[in-house]
Amino acid sequence: MTTCKSRERELRRQMILEAAEKIFGSRPYHEATMQAIAAALELGMQGLYDQFPSKQALYEEVIVNRARGYQRRMDEALEGIVEPVEQLSRIARVRAELFSEAPAFLPVFLTEKIRLDWETRSRMSRRIRRVIREERHRLIQIIERGISAGSLRKEEPAFLAHLFMDAVTASLHVFRKHPGEGIETCTERAMRAFLNGAAASS
Repeated sequence: MTTCKSRERELRRQMILEAAEKIFGSRPYHEATMQAIAAALELGMQGLYDQFPSKQALYEEVIVNRARGYQRRMDEALEGIVEPVEQLSRIARVRAELFSEAPAFLPVFLTEKIRLDWETRSRMSRRIRRVIREERHRLIQIIERGISAGSLRKEEPAFLAHLFMDAVTASLHVFRKHPGEGIETCTERAMRAFLNGAAASS
């Protein structure tokens, strides 16, 4: 009986997170209300607050939930890959896959990531900042190895990391307008744009 109730509660929690992700991804934070999220689910306000005590708590959990999934996917995608440029290609592909699966998440995540990068006010808690910093550290390490191997030009690694993520984001914008083009095309376009600006001179 307890197990059944636990599963039901977890299922409801996931449904709330999915609905909240769409609401937060489609409008500014101050316009994304708990009422709108409850209405999208056809759920009473009490049912929503039973799971999440506030809009801020729900917002954070939306980001944490996706960020954890992103880390797991990234770990799997990079397993056994040692060549830095191929690792970067895998990262671009995972981003494209996740955007294809959850397009509402990217604007929310990028907004908070930009605030963190520029050290401006962010709604992210310490645990979210930790996840983002871990991923940024991994990316910079890959780029440093690429510079050492001679496959990327000698440049400030943090600069190349930003350049890479900007190329991926730009490619995702095109992908959003032309979703039928496929994950591979989106990935190749991002890598081509990045490497044209970052490849080591021959």
